[in-house]
Amino acid sequence: MIVLFFIAGFFIGLSWNQPMFRYIHAGSLGGITLLMILRIPCPLTLLEEALRNQSYEGSFLATWLNRILYLEWFDPLHVLIVNVLFMVLVLSSFWWHPVKK
Repeated sequence: MIVLFFIAGFFIGLSWNQPMFRYIHAGSLGGITLLMILRIPCPLTLLEEALRNQSYEGSFLATWLNRILYLEWFDPLHVLIVNVLFMVLVLSSFWWHPVKK
């Protein structure tokens, strides 16, 4: 769900133009970017892995979504670069589409 929030939140935040939503979106994206730069695992990922180890193997759909979302075939540096570029896009949206007061 958090991945959906990061991606869709950018477009929803621009269309709704609600200050609190946009600040939470930018702040949470900044937090994840900082975790990636410091090479600290995301707490949600750690929780998911712990819960997954307690359950069965999973379904076909879950297996493929996991492969798509976690990009195991993608270099971590490239994931970080894409994340930083998306963060720049989100922050620049505060300039070219200002928050309503």
